Amino acid sequence: MNWNDSEFDELASELRQQVGGEFRMEAEAVEEDAAKLVLRKRDLADVVLEFLNRGDVVGISALDVSYTGVVSHAAGDLTIIDTPHSLINVNLGGPISLHVEKRAQSGGRSRANGSQSYRSRMLELEMSGEFVEIISSGSRSIEGTISVVGADHVMLIDRNDTEWFIPLSTIAFTLQRR
Repeated sequence: MNWNDSEFDELASELRQQVGGEFRMEAEAVEEDAAKLVLRKRDLADVVLEFLNRGDVVGISALDVSYTGVVSHAAGDLTIIDTPHSLINVNLGGPISLHVEKRAQSGGRSRANGSQSYRSRMLELEMSGEFVEIISSGSRSIEGTISVVGADHVMLIDRNDTEWFIPLSTIAFTLQRR
């Protein structure tokens, strides 16, 4: 078989496109695998830090309670969500779920000074004597003041002077009403 130059050029072009397409598909697959690996290494604290940095409007849910707001603080197992009517101190180790309500187009915040853990935030609320509402998986919502933060629990005194002992691991979030 005799090949002329134009047929040879056409065949060479087809082969380059085919091989190039295969390389592109392989590169895309490798990129996708690398992106998944990054996501697999993240923990929930990393996720809420992204929400903080972007300024996303997020939803928080626990049991039958849901709120929507913007992350104003994120550190360790604590994130604080700012809503029009309250500050929600979220225990990232508690029985919660989060989702993005609205992805921010601009804005966001960087990490600032503040409580470095959920337990340290509860200690601050203990010292303030502020009236709070605790949402936990072990009971209904309980309102009162935090009397003591133990090693693994919070002691809250309600309006009837009843002492409630709530394991930190069961607390979804603590609300501070405005």
